[in-house]
Amino acid sequence: MQKNKAIAERLRQTAYFFWEQDGRPDGRANEYWLRAKQALQRELAYDRWLADGAPLGRSEKFWHDAGSVLDED
Repeated sequence: MQKNKAIAERLRQTAYFFWEQDGRPDGRANEYWLRAKQALQRELAYDRWLADGAPLGRSEKFWHDAGSVLDED
């Protein structure tokens, strides 16, 4: 439960950062949420890939696993 709250907060902060960087446009909240989710998924997948010794040919597995973690939220 705490993990999901932490992930949701990171998503909110990242989406807000992207929104501010683009000049705070109206009506694009979903776009920024999706950008933040993709950025966090890349970060989680890369971190797990590195932690596993950077195995060749397994990046898709880490990408899928990271997406599953985010979809739990």
